[in-house]
Amino acid sequence: MPFSDFTNPYQNPANIPQKYRQYINLLKLFKADGSYVRPAEDPVTMWALEILVEEYGVPLEAMELELNSDFAEGTYQGGRRYQGRADLVVYDDRYADSVGNLDVAFIMVEAMEPSKKVGGTEGEGWVDHLNRLNAYMSASPSARYAILTSGKHTVIYRRDLDYPRKLEIIGDLQKYESAREAAKHSDYIVILNPSEPDGIQTGLTPLTRDRFREVLGDTRSGCHSILRDNEGLQPQEAVDAMVKFLFAKWYDEQATIDLVKQTGESRAYVFSVSNETDPERLLVQVRDTFEKAKQWERETLAKKFGDDLSARLAFNEADVLQFKPHTTMEIVKRLQPWSLRKSSADVKGGVFEDFLSKTFRDDLGQYFTPTPVINLMVGILQPTVNDYVGDPACGSARMLTHVLDYVRKQEYAKAIANNGGSAEGINPEEPTQEFIKFRDNHLFGAEYSRNVMHVARVNTLMNGAQYADLKVMDSLERLGSITGGITQGLPERPGFYLGGLTMILTINLQELKMLYLY
Repeated sequence: MPFSDFTNPYQNPANIPQKYRQYINLLKLFKADGSYVRPAEDPVTMWALEILVEEYGVPLEAMELELNSDFAEGTYQGGRRYQGRADLVVYDDRYADSVGNLDVAFIMVEAMEPSKKVGGTEGEGWVDHLNRLNAYMSASPSARYAILTSGKHTVIYRRDLDYPRKLEIIGDLQKYESAREAAKHSDYIVILNPSEPDGIQTGLTPLTRDRFREVLGDTRSGCHSILRDNEGLQPQEAVDAMVKFLFAKWYDEQATIDLVKQTGESRAYVFSVSNETDPERLLVQVRDTFEKAKQWERETLAKKFGDDLSARLAFNEADVLQFKPHTTMEIVKRLQPWSLRKSSADVKGGVFEDFLSKTFRDDLGQYFTPTPVINLMVGILQPTVNDYVGDPACGSARMLTHVLDYVRKQEYAKAIANNGGSAEGINPEEPTQEFIKFRDNHLFGAEYSRNVMHVARVNTLMNGAQYADLKVMDSLERLGSITGGITQGLPERPGFYLGGLTMILTINLQELKMLYLY
């Protein structure tokens, strides 16, 4: 382990190498006269920092010194409130906020005086510092590793994510794979490329219907089988887990592209693994990507629907994406080459329907309208961008995504006709402004089951309809209950939404059975 042979090389601040002295965050270690703020502990912090950079490959810009923390009651020994400073925080540099700042902690380092003994219970001794480090780790949902060192004695811990206060002693850290290094040897990266239509080369391949079904499905190598076999999940639980992975993967593609546009640097996706990938770190990255996707969805829907979103969100605060490191690695391996963003609506919608309807029908006894029946219904009604379309029992939102795809194709054909018969310069996914308005404002759905609404929301997101007005509700309730007591004028505005609908597509179970008989 590199954390050994401590000779206190930086007891004199003048001995610190120039490249570290130029790092702005190191200034927190020094007083105005250049001496250490804490002469006994700060040389140990500097020694540990250099080892992390030189031996483990942690970039300086991924580190922050003396990070102030304020812990509430119960997070520190004795249950008292504690305010402190984490000596050194290493961030996961694959994440950045909207202005480029790192905000996901990965490693916490607590330094102490070299004279303190392992297990010492004296004031500011080993036990005090360990309790302090435990509090820091508990306060950070993403921190995975912790280091407690006096220089002469160093212990490295791994956090048990199922029990946040539990730190397990391990032998050593894996090498830190920085975002720049990952971009050098990953097969799946985003780069700036002016020759591409939007100036971005994603490195991912659109899915075919057969390949998507193979990746998701019940074959031994499919994601559904891996989740069921590795985690012991029941069929519906495996479906819920798969939908979460797809939600995180879809968001990861867009977030990585946005970051490349913002920084101009090539980036590897979170959903990208190599021989250098630390499974423990990947687990945290995927989990935090899911959390960021939930935050993005909440902020996106709030722009249209306000802050009361409890009935509209795909996932709530209690929903997490966290499985065994090996399981997460295997799922990422299968999803990493493929673009959910660039795959056509036909492919995404069709396979989503095949995969989910089979699971719900065969394993859970729930029924979904067959695709040919949906196509027949949509073809009969022939919706346009001027229609307001609703499904009062939307299930996985297949009716709505079929309507969306039908209108998209009609608008694409219209745009080509208006362009002299040429498709040049026309985006087939967003062919006209009228289509975008329809997609964002004219689709409505209600579903009684929150578990099924997870699927509906992710299905519409993957088809570009993030603003579809979907709600968990019982559309057979009394009208006053659905409308919040507003009934005036409703005869002139029919439908289960106050604005009224021009089309309702739905089918009941008895009709479905009759169709099967025919």
